[in-house]
Amino acid sequence: MSLSELVYDLQVTLNTVINLGKEMNDKEFIDEIKGVAEVAKNGVIEATGVALHRLHKPQPSIDIVTALVKGIPEAMSHTNKKDRLPIQTAREWEGVSVKYIPILAKEGIRHNVGGRGMRGGLFVDDPEYCDNWNILELLVNDKHHDDDSLTP
Repeated sequence: MSLSELVYDLQVTLNTVINLGKEMNDKEFIDEIKGVAEVAKNGVIEATGVALHRLHKPQPSIDIVTALVKGIPEAMSHTNKKDRLPIQTAREWEGVSVKYIPILAKEGIRHNVGGRGMRGGLFVDDPEYCDNWNILELLVNDKHHDDDSLTP
């Protein structure tokens, strides 16, 4: 079964529950469905966050990444095993995914990624570096990419 078929089936199932749930008058049933929906939503957010950490592999277009983070903004706050945000991971891999940093920062600012005043994660200290440098400081000091790499 393809992803679109699976999602369509899930939509039909959930629409049935929504439409009939009120009439059933079964609070336990509704609460259980809410729990299932919450688990599914969190799973999608986590999977999207993991995908944002590995943008260097599929190298999607800027438009695809933009649509992804606008649709699932919580994924930009997903930290990896090294406690790094996707915007911090995007700096790696010999500049291949540096091009995604502007959109991650722009959308990250709108959703307070890294916390208030952290400019979408740009000012968050990167735990990978003992000097407590943030991604912006690391980018300015990088020597492995040219000046055009930040331009989408």
